This record gives sequence, structure tokens and C-alpha cells, in this order.
Amino acid sequence: MAEPTQSPALPSTADATPYVPISWTAVAAAVTAGVFAITLLMLGIFAFISKKPLLMQELLVLPVIAVVLSFAARRIIRNSEGTRTGEGLANAAWWASLVLGLGYVAYLFAIDYSVRRDAANKVEEWIGQVRDDKVGGAFYTTLLPQQRQGVSRSDTSLIEMRFRDEFLTFRNSDLVRLAQRNKAEGEFKFTSVGVADWSYKPGAIDCAFAGTVTCPEGTFPVLVKLRGVEGVTASEGGGGRQWAVAFQPGSGFIQQDKVERTAYGWMLVLLEINGGSFGKGFIEYINSGPFTQPFAYQGFIAEGGVPSEAVAGSRNGTVLLTSFVPLGVAAAGQGGYTRHMADSVFKLPGGGEPSSGQKEKFLASWKEQGIFEAGRRLKDPNGGVPDKDVILKITDTAVEVFLPIEIPIQNTTGRAETARGKVVVACKDPGLLAELKARKASAVGGEKPTSSPPQELTQWVNLQWRVVRIESDLNPVSMHQTGQGGPGGGGPPPGMGGGPGMHGG
Repeated sequence: MAEPTQSPALPSTADATPYVPISWTAVAAAVTAGVFAITLLMLGIFAFISKKPLLMQELLVLPVIAVVLSFAARRIIRNSEGTRTGEGLANAAWWASLVLGLGYVAYLFAIDYSVRRDAANKVEEWIGQVRDDKVGGAFYTTLLPQQRQGVSRSDTSLIEMRFRDEFLTFRNSDLVRLAQRNKAEGEFKFTSVGVADWSYKPGAIDCAFAGTVTCPEGTFPVLVKLRGVEGVTASEGGGGRQWAVAFQPGSGFIQQDKVERTAYGWMLVLLEINGGSFGKGFIEYINSGPFTQPFAYQGFIAEGGVPSEAVAGSRNGTVLLTSFVPLGVAAAGQGGYTRHMADSVFKLPGGGEPSSGQKEKFLASWKEQGIFEAGRRLKDPNGGVPDKDVILKITDTAVEVFLPIEIPIQNTTGRAETARGKVVVACKDPGLLAELKARKASAVGGEKPTSSPPQELTQWVNLQWRVVRIESDLNPVSMHQTGQGGPGGGGPPPGMGGGPGMHGG
């Protein structure tokens, strides 16, 4: 019997290698890593072209997500018993995210270090200019890069002319006044604390740098705010980040609530308050009514005069009639007190001798309207008074307090104009000067400063002050004029009583 014929075997239709789907977690990790890499590349190119740093910490969210997804993908794949693949893709996403993410973190740390280093260098340089009485250069640093165009740091005359009121306000700021009173070698010392905080805004970096000034007056914590503008060319050459010290009129650099003063420093506060009050009383009395000028001369300027007696005399009808006979003839010469005001009391800024024409111009103004307190006419567009700070100076022969004033003058056409000036009051008490020297020596010797004044300083409250000069160049000043008022000065430091405070200077 014939054997049956066997049909040929058909090949298997099953895949030799079974299909295993790729893990979607691995795909998501790869996509996230790719998006981060492309975004970082594009933004990096844009930042390089625009010469600005790439400071977008929020980008770090992408590599963190990619690393988490990569880790999850590897766990899923290894636990799938061959039903999922894509571990190589997950590994690639892992390493790409890790390397690029850590690289960007290192870049951010480098930028942070650069900002802190540049800010420290700029503040150290700026404080050095303030300490060395290079006020023009220090003010130049407060200008934004676009304001510096066409102006040289060393051209103080052009700076004063172009930025007259801003420069005046800066020169009277608390830190500059403190440095002016402590000019001796080694007296004014600055210790850096570091950048307190910084933040990035489009095109600029804002930061605050902290430090401490130590001088015979005490310890003065300082906070200097800076702005670093990116992608600009400096007026003095070079490009990149340009730094400017932020200064706003009415604000200062010294943290007044943290100041501690030596007994010498507290004495200066007391003297500025008392001298300022005396000078303010003189200015107010001059403007209190008609016929007050001869009495003001007797009470505030003539040696031995008593302000309260002069004020009382101006309110006595009998005494007032006698005021039409020139007062102070014995002390001022045959020209009377008005001639003495022009020839001896009126001086140029710094105490220079005015010309005969300037003397006559001042005399005419004095007879016509006298002097005004600062801010009656000259104000900025916001109603602020640029020249409003009282300044204290110590010399070997006197303690002098300078109060800003306005002098109304008439030009050749009869038009009313206003010049700036200073009323200078002085105390020449030998006992006071000796006490100041002793207190300063004690401060230099290591006296520990305190946050409140010692009680024994009250013995120097009642001192003999005199108005010794009225200083002005009589150059008219034009400003935006507003109604009377405007911001006033702050109060005195704690424990010193009434009167205008020192505000760190």
C-alpha cells in the first residue's frame, strides 16, 4: 500500500523578534530634554547677540522634569519583563538633562558671583571717592549710562552745570556730609558686608550692598543700592554691564535706625540742632514783619546781643520808634548796621571777599526784602527743595552751622530773581572747643559707641551762638515754582529733643 504524500511545511508567520512597545515615559523624558536643550540654545544665542545674561531660573524646571521622567521610565522598563523598551532613550534624556541642567546652574552661580564681585568693587571705588572728597566723581557714578554721554567723570564744572540741583542734593546727602566732617587720614573707614540682595529685570540688575562706616563719630551702617545696566557702551570706553549707584533726593545711604554714636558724635548732633535752631530763628524773625532788621542785627549778629530781648524790643512801640536811628553804630562804624551787613557780614561762598558791586547788590536786596528760608521760591517740579540740609563744620576756632536761604534780588530790568545762599552761625566758646577735642581723642582711642546720647551732654545745650556770615554768589537761579510747602526735614535722633535731626551727617 502506497504511503501518503506529505505536504511541504509552511514557514511560520510569527516575528522572529516579538514587537515590544516603547515606553511613553521614556518618550516624554526625551521630548522634555530636547525642548530644554533647544530652548537653552536659542535663548543663549539671543543673549549672546544682545550682550545680556541669560537669567531664567524657571528653565531649570524642564531638566528636573526630564530627570524624573527618565528615572521613572527606567524603572517601568526594567519591571515590565520585556513588555516595554526605550531604556536607551531614557538614559540619553537623563544624561542630556543632567549635563545641561548642571551646566546652566554653574552658569547662574558664575553670574551671581560676577554680580556680587562687580557690585563690591564698584561700591568700594565709590566709597573711596566720597571719602577722598571727590564728590564730582562720586556723583557721576549715580548717573545712569545714558545720562553720562558727553560728560567726563573728571569734568566737575560741567557736571555741576548740567546736573545743578541733583549734584547739590547729593553733595548734601548724609554719607557725603559724614565724610566731609571726618577728612583726616584714617578717620573714615568702610567695611564691606556684601550684597544683601539682587534681582534681574529685563536689561538691568538691581542690587543692594551693605557695609559699615566707622569714624570718630561712631558706627554707621550703610546700604547702597545699585543698578547694573546690560548691553550698553560706557561713555568712558568699554561695554558690558555698567553700574550706577541709585540715589533719590530725600533719601540717604545711612540706616539711621541702626546708627551708634560716640559721645563726640552725639555732641555734633546736639550742636547741629542748637545752631540750626538759632539760625532758623534768625531767618524766621527777619520775615516776621516790617522794621525787624535792625533788631535782628542787635539780637543775632552783634556781639553780646540777646535774641529774646531784640524780639521783645521790636514789639515795643517806644523802642520801635528809636529803631529809625541806625542801631549798632558803635559796633559797626559810622555807616550803621546796614553798611556793616554789606561790608563785613556778607561774603562769597567759602568766606571769600565780594566785590564792591556785589556788596551794593546785597545791600539793596537786604534793605528791600531781606532773606527767605530755603524753599519759598526755589523748588523742583515735584515741590521738593534741593537745598534744604543744615551742614555742620568744626574748625580750630569755631563750630559753624550752615543753613540754606534764598536771597531775593532785582536784575537790571527790575525783574525779581532769586539767588541761593547760606546763613552761617558760629559758636566760639573755648570750653566747647576743648571739650570737642577731648571727646574726639577719646573716640579715636576706642570709645564704644552707643545708641542713645549720654546725659552729661545737656550742659552744652545753652551756648552763645552768633550769625557771623551770610554767604552767596548772588547768581540768580531759575527753577520750576510751586506753592509754598513741600517736604520737611526729619526729626532728631532719639533722646535729643526737638529741632531738625542730623540724618546721619
